[in-house]
Amino acid sequence: MGHNWVLTDTNDFMAVAQAGGAAGPAAGYLPEGDSRVIAASSMIGGGETTSVTFSISSLAASGDYTFFCSFPGHYAIMKGSFKIID
Repeated sequence: MGHNWVLTDTNDFMAVAQAGGAAGPAAGYLPEGDSRVIAASSMIGGGETTSVTFSISSLAASGDYTFFCSFPGHYAIMKGSFKIID
């Protein structure tokens, strides 16, 4: 089992989460080259840490974004809102 951190537009959240499950473990449960993924970390296991760095210059302060874990089923409870505050 693993965990990651994925950021999408809220409208794309469920479709990307489901596509990640279909992509499988070799792809880190992320659809390869999917432009709906704004940012994502690598898949990590228990006791491991990771980080993600990305530019928010293309994101709108009024945008509606969701972060989640794309491991199958985790996105149901491992999710939250991502807000840009200026």
